[in-house]
Amino acid sequence: MKSKKILGGVITVIAALNLGACAKSAPAPVVAETEVEAEPAPAVAPLAPVSENTESVYVEGVAGGAMLQTVTLEAEVVSVDQEQRTVILRGPEGKEVSVRVGKDAVNFYQVAAGDRVNVAMARELVIYVADDGEAESDGTAAIAVGAEEGQRPAGAVVASSKVTAKITAIDTDARTATVSFEDGEEETFNVRPDVDMSKYSVGQEVVFLITEMLALEVKKL
Repeated sequence: MKSKKILGGVITVIAALNLGACAKSAPAPVVAETEVEAEPAPAVAPLAPVSENTESVYVEGVAGGAMLQTVTLEAEVVSVDQEQRTVILRGPEGKEVSVRVGKDAVNFYQVAAGDRVNVAMARELVIYVADDGEAESDGTAAIAVGAEEGQRPAGAVVASSKVTAKITAIDTDARTATVSFEDGEEETFNVRPDVDMSKYSVGQEVVFLITEMLALEVKKL
């Protein structure tokens, strides 16, 4: 990945000393030429590598559980279109992505090519089998917060979703369970060895709770 380059030039200073004398044979003017080289610009540190971590938690003997996945990375602003409110970011591996920024980001005007962006993402997934008679409805909610006007550009978005599915097949030999979602899509999951599959049956509802967070902070170099 190419780092942002700060170009330094060479400054040339010419001093002319006129040493004219009264005699006709006086020597020609002497010109002294000196080149002063500017100090090299400080090297720009490479982008921090992507950091990923996944943790799983479950209660022994109970189907389902929770999984938390976190990702942090540093990206560089390649270009900014203030009129269209879009910015192109380049990650540590050189991949570029275009991001559209909403009008609620009041400090977007401060973002410029060469800036660094710290990105933190987290995703939590909780899965459980609903009790009989438990009413579950699908839905999504989101909230966004940003820095006050005039502060360094930063913001965060948190979204939470609930999705339900029904168990359509259980294979005790292969230790798998197949569920069907409202859109008709089906997916088969492996069942942990500690779970007693005889406690579960076709027709039961499985609940998926998904919480996602994205936080961004712009750094000026």
